[in-house]
Amino acid sequence: MATEIQNRASAPAFGPIPLSKRLTGYGSVFGKTIRDSRRATIAVGVGLGLALIGVSAAIVSQFATPASRQEIGSVVAAVPPILAGLAGKPVNVETLGGYLQYKYGTFFPLVVSLWSILALSGTLAAEARRGSLEFVAANPMTKRRIALEKLLGHVTSVVIAMAVIFVSIVVAGGAFAKLPGDAFGVDAAAGYAIWLGLLALAAGSVAFALAPVLGRGSAAGIAGAITFGGFLLNGYQAAIPSLAPLANLTWFGWTSDHLPLAGQFDWAPLALVAIVVIILCAAGIEAFVRRDIGATSTIPWPGLPKALVGIHGPMGRTVREILPTALAWGIGLGLFGLLIAGSGRSFVEQLGSAPDFQRLLANIFPGIDIGTVGGFLQLLFVEFGLVLVGLAAATLVGGWASDESSGRLEFLLATPRDRVRWLISGALGIGSGIVVIAVLCAIGIAIGTASSGGELVTPVIGSLVLGLYALAFAGIGVAIGGLVGPRAAAPAVAILTILTWLIDIISPALGLPDAVHDLALSSHFGLPMVGVWDGTGVAASLMLAVVGVLVGAWGFARRDLDG
Repeated sequence: MATEIQNRASAPAFGPIPLSKRLTGYGSVFGKTIRDSRRATIAVGVGLGLALIGVSAAIVSQFATPASRQEIGSVVAAVPPILAGLAGKPVNVETLGGYLQYKYGTFFPLVVSLWSILALSGTLAAEARRGSLEFVAANPMTKRRIALEKLLGHVTSVVIAMAVIFVSIVVAGGAFAKLPGDAFGVDAAAGYAIWLGLLALAAGSVAFALAPVLGRGSAAGIAGAITFGGFLLNGYQAAIPSLAPLANLTWFGWTSDHLPLAGQFDWAPLALVAIVVIILCAAGIEAFVRRDIGATSTIPWPGLPKALVGIHGPMGRTVREILPTALAWGIGLGLFGLLIAGSGRSFVEQLGSAPDFQRLLANIFPGIDIGTVGGFLQLLFVEFGLVLVGLAAATLVGGWASDESSGRLEFLLATPRDRVRWLISGALGIGSGIVVIAVLCAIGIAIGTASSGGELVTPVIGSLVLGLYALAFAGIGVAIGGLVGPRAAAPAVAILTILTWLIDIISPALGLPDAVHDLALSSHFGLPMVGVWDGTGVAASLMLAVVGVLVGAWGFARRDLDG
């Protein structure tokens, strides 16, 4: 026996893992981080890159002559300051780059910042919570190196996405710059991409610094509030000067004069943003090193009622898991609506002193009194609100899908519980989260409208369009999660949200067939904030929600769990 054992061949030793394998997620934390975020990187880089190209084509198509460009300048000059708040500073708006920066460029940081917040709040905290990080830390690798490689993996993903956006801007400038002053070169493209990436990392670094201490949910909520609040404060500081000191506490205020697509550069504040990012990231790494894995401190908060603690079945558990996320989104959108509606009285007053803009609104919305608080909300709140609530639906779907992607679902389904029941119960839990978001948003709009002295019922009912829109996209996410797998669900909803917004904007501008514009669900709701509803959008939203859940249940019952 001893001779037999001695003669047995030893197991072959593993050689060093090639660099190419390490970069694609095998053998290094850095590579795995990039691999895990590849879908989000593609969605952000390609999605926003195509949006920039498409919007540029739309601008050139719609305003193809010097006279029409001068008309743009006149219209922007006539816009009341309270309405121009979220659009940014109007610099060289008669040019392609200036109008692109003014109308669309300032909104993109919110999308990229949301990605960075979700990624950096969970890159350590989420893995620590589900126990997978303990296996990584059991290897001969220091906690500092783990945190650093996780961080560098996300930073590399952001750089890749920004490189795609940089190329897209260069392509747009070369292909569509036809009139004098339209051309913007590599310096403008680089200036915009660097600014966009730094703002995203600034938001994400706040979440990264807080997550080891407070956990993923609280860190993401605080970082999101700072980011969204800074965006709003910076947008309205010109119209409401008392907001300027608060706006200048955030990176949006610091970089407000950096408008590279409009030909205006201000590099010094970008260096300040970079320094803040480095400091916050270093703080996040040290916080992770000095604490036990998964050990967090809670923010004092009233306890949940027993019905919401997640012990009464899969629906209750889903509600418990996604409720903090739903509350964060609802409070954010509610404050957004409150601020917009609360500014309604100033809008109506300033509109009376801008006859050119009044005529423009009359041409766009014939027969409708847009000079009301509800009309102001329709102009400024709905477009941004639909995009944000679509991204909120993506995060709720992602939270629901994490049961399967993290391996917890295998234990849940080991009990005598039907697969179809689990999926439908989870979808109802997502729906309850969307109801929370819609209610909080309606409350914010109600308070803002009441403070402005406007008609209350119509805007509040109109705000329910956000809930319908979120239900439709959540249904799509559940269908994809059930048919394809959990990892594709949330990214698919986020991508569809951005594509829908893009189609809704550029189709009319480019004169595309109505069939193309009709692909955007957001084009079928009418003007709900002024009481003009289109039943097509309502019916389509409810159908997508119900059919999506049924399709997801059918697909989930016929496939293996995600490994």
